[in-house]
Amino acid sequence: AKNNGFKGLAGVVNGLLRNYARLAANSPDPLELPEGDMERLGILHSFPDWMIELWLQQLGLEETEQLCQWFNQSPTIDLRINPLKVSIEEVEAGMQSAELAIQRVPTLVSHQDEGNGEIIPIFSNPAQLPQALRVVGGVGAIQELPGFKEGWWTVQDCSAQLVSYLLDPQPGDVVIDACAAPGGKTTHIAELMADQGKIWACDRSASRLKKVQQNAQRLQLQSIQISTGDSRDCPEFTNVANAVLLDAPCSGNGTLHRRPDLRWRMTPEKVQELTVLQKELLEHTATWVKPGGVLVYATCTLNPQENEAVIQWFLEGHSQWQIEPPTLSFIKEFSTPEGWLKVVPYRDKMDGFFMVRLKRMD
Repeated sequence: AKNNGFKGLAGVVNGLLRNYARLAANSPDPLELPEGDMERLGILHSFPDWMIELWLQQLGLEETEQLCQWFNQSPTIDLRINPLKVSIEEVEAGMQSAELAIQRVPTLVSHQDEGNGEIIPIFSNPAQLPQALRVVGGVGAIQELPGFKEGWWTVQDCSAQLVSYLLDPQPGDVVIDACAAPGGKTTHIAELMADQGKIWACDRSASRLKKVQQNAQRLQLQSIQISTGDSRDCPEFTNVANAVLLDAPCSGNGTLHRRPDLRWRMTPEKVQELTVLQKELLEHTATWVKPGGVLVYATCTLNPQENEAVIQWFLEGHSQWQIEPPTLSFIKEFSTPEGWLKVVPYRDKMDGFFMVRLKRMD
């Protein structure tokens, strides 16, 4: 521990080793894993049993283990270039001049070769995400990278970029981002609209909305306006929006490689509380949409209780709404038969996400 720069942990390591030695004196193998899949995977990969059980029900044993392994890897850094300021080729050249390894990001689906068990990348659609670049390896201080101060790009995972493409805002639209801070999707919406129209960035945290303003200023975007308040109580927005984005507060278990502590802080009880909040937000923000307009509901979790179940609940109580499947080719491959999109981290090499586009038909 000391040789690797963790002098402060030397005592912890010694304590663990002493405890192991005491246990080993009375047991042939004190570190033998349990036989049950849930307990074994939980201990082996350091996840709570309830989370492992949730994934086993969804994915089965083999894919759950792949998911656990993915979440214990260091995350990549993805950039979203600002097409209003620069081309993707210019950003590539700038990064390469700084001796940074960078690559385009095609939509990727992993495939297991049955002959030798090797995981081979298969590009079911070779079209790349239009604004995405992935930094390979270390980067140092983000603010010192070429183009940051000039507003050429911002940091945003590729799966989060998919959300704004699904919303598909058009120049001149009125768009409301219901839970906007810190502004990654808000600024992407502005870029997709060519900074023409009006975007309301809503959040109940005034301090977090300052980050939205800072990001908009750095990217030199003029169409974003700030609204501080609880999105469950904003009657002034009723029937004013062509499109609404509800990137709902969630358990975040699609991003556990970025927030490893979250696996131990989140509980089934907290998930239940979040589900109530998600339904309240969806119920109210739907009133902001004009007839014929759209609402995109998105989360960065893989929990069906917060995703499919919330949408099914909403549709059962609102007959004038229906799911509208995506049309853009580079996001259609994430679509399910039901019409919503799911990004699975170990398969798609991005953060885990759920998103669905809903259209108001009346």
